[in-house]
Amino acid sequence: MTVPPVDPRAPQRDALRRSVLQLVMAVVLLDAVAMTIFYGAGLAHGSTRTRNVFLIAWSIVTAIVVGVFLRRVRKVRWEGRRQSGRQ
Repeated sequence: MTVPPVDPRAPQRDALRRSVLQLVMAVVLLDAVAMTIFYGAGLAHGSTRTRNVFLIAWSIVTAIVVGVFLRRVRKVRWEGRRQSGRQ
């Protein structure tokens, strides 16, 4: 027999923490890859146009990644609210 947690929202809080951590780690990983490409491929010393195109693309990809992972965070938050409303 398992004992229910003292806080009924503890599982939701853990899932939310996990989702936020995944969001942060995805952005950190994306930035690490982008910086590696930027400096490794010599784009940092390239033409202004090349640097700007790369930075714009990097910004767009970052926005997409944040949007996808924020959707997951919101999903976890809304699932917890629906479940607490049922009780």
